[in-house]
Amino acid sequence: MRKFGKIYLKFLIQKLMILDKPAMIKGLLEKSKNIAVVGMSPNPERDSNKVGKYLIDKGYNVIPVNPTVDQIYGKKAYPTIMDIPKDIKIDIVDVFRNPEASKEVVIQASAINPKAVWLQLGAESPDVINTALSKNLDVVYGICIMVTHQKVSGGMDFSI
Repeated sequence: MRKFGKIYLKFLIQKLMILDKPAMIKGLLEKSKNIAVVGMSPNPERDSNKVGKYLIDKGYNVIPVNPTVDQIYGKKAYPTIMDIPKDIKIDIVDVFRNPEASKEVVIQASAINPKAVWLQLGAESPDVINTALSKNLDVVYGICIMVTHQKVSGGMDFSI
């Protein structure tokens, strides 16, 4: 029984780091200011651009992360999250990359200790989620940060 107890305790600790309750996600959004949008495109037709622009319009300090551009919406873009100046405390790393690339982003995120990693739809996989948990990162996945913010700020209920 003891052997299984340790395994069960480890599972419980990891389970607590998946932010899957509306109140937890609402709290994260309300307490966050700086959001690194990894994979943010300068193309207004791309979802990553629409989400980044929405977050800017809602008052968040969005830090675009894209190695192919110098700036997006007048905000300096950085090649990786590791290139963001250390004096900018990143609250959320919002990931718009495929699962293979997302895993490396999660590993990098563990070095800057954000409040959470938000894996946008298509960026998540069991391997990426487990990597985040093994790095002691809180994770949100399977929902869009923009749609969730719209629901939270509009006082709408939402479920995950």
